Amino acid sequence: MEEMGYTKDEIKASKRFKERQDIIEALLKDGVYYSIEEAEKIIKRFMKGRV
Repeated sequence: MEEMGYTKDEIKASKRFKERQDIIEALLKDGVYYSIEEAEKIIKRFMKGRV
């Protein structure tokens, strides 16, 4: 089965997540592949915890 998704560094380098690089660095794990939807879900879940 082929790997689908993007690494943490690839997501951080994208224009879509330009403003969220610090959050991505803290929340996503090295060596794990994430879909864009997964990355967005992790970020949204973290942001909802903020007041």
